[in-house]
Amino acid sequence: MIWLAAALGLIAVSVLGIAYTGKRRRRGPTPVVSPELAGRLAAAASALTDATPWQPAAAGDAPATAAAFEAALIAGEPGAALELAEAALASPQAPAADRDAPARVWLAWALCANGQPRAALDQLAKAGEPAGALAHYVAARAGHLLFEHGHGAVGAIPPLITTGDLAVVTLGRGRGGAAWLAGATDVQLSAAQVTAAIAEHREVTARCLTGALAALELAPGFADAAYLAARLAVKAGLIGQARALFDAVAPRMLGRPDAAALERDRKDLADPTRAVAAAKQPALDKGQRSRSLRVLK
Repeated sequence: MIWLAAALGLIAVSVLGIAYTGKRRRRGPTPVVSPELAGRLAAAASALTDATPWQPAAAGDAPATAAAFEAALIAGEPGAALELAEAALASPQAPAADRDAPARVWLAWALCANGQPRAALDQLAKAGEPAGALAHYVAARAGHLLFEHGHGAVGAIPPLITTGDLAVVTLGRGRGGAAWLAGATDVQLSAAQVTAAIAEHREVTARCLTGALAALELAPGFADAAYLAARLAVKAGLIGQARALFDAVAPRMLGRPDAAALERDRKDLADPTRAVAAAKQPALDKGQRSRSLRVLK
């Protein structure tokens, strides 16, 4: 990975400027995804408003434990959901359908909910190409979560603004980013390094956003996928489309696994002041530091 973290800083700049949008005229951040994806985001928000709510447990290929699995996530017990998914895949008494690709997708979802994106991607690789709304959603979520963990974030759904984001904001400006990391020294980034970082970050963001939108297009009422797409839209600098999708999905997330995280993100989208202050407090764990931040050591 080449300087991916520096690019995230440029995206975080747009997040830090959200609170001031409308208070004074300014040129908006340049989106890092294509206009075609921006249009699909707008269409997804519109479709979600009229769509019948869709839950993965109702899908025809869902394993027998799907309802219990979702109930565990909704109850805030991701560990229990992981146990159910692992047992369904491993038990020789389980129906064959519970040990094939769909079951691995559910296991990957459980691994994401437990903050283990790399293991989730391993299960998805064994399941084969995504072939349904849940598979596309989990692949997008795992891919982006692995990216975030690689740059210091922790947890199943990191906040919109993290300590790593603040570090790379300054890196994106070419100075001082190391000040956010314990024991680091100040450095300068070359124009070539920043350019390479932006190009690589665009690929990750666009790929994950494409996956989230594919899930929504297969199941327009899939609230979990809409929430993921809204988060990725923020990371892409598509703040207007992100706001619209957040507003559309908010009432649909009541009773869903990540409802609390969505409310946290909506508050931070409206006013990032608290989130920025919180992100300034902890130092990044050196064990979480990405190799792409080698310059900061």
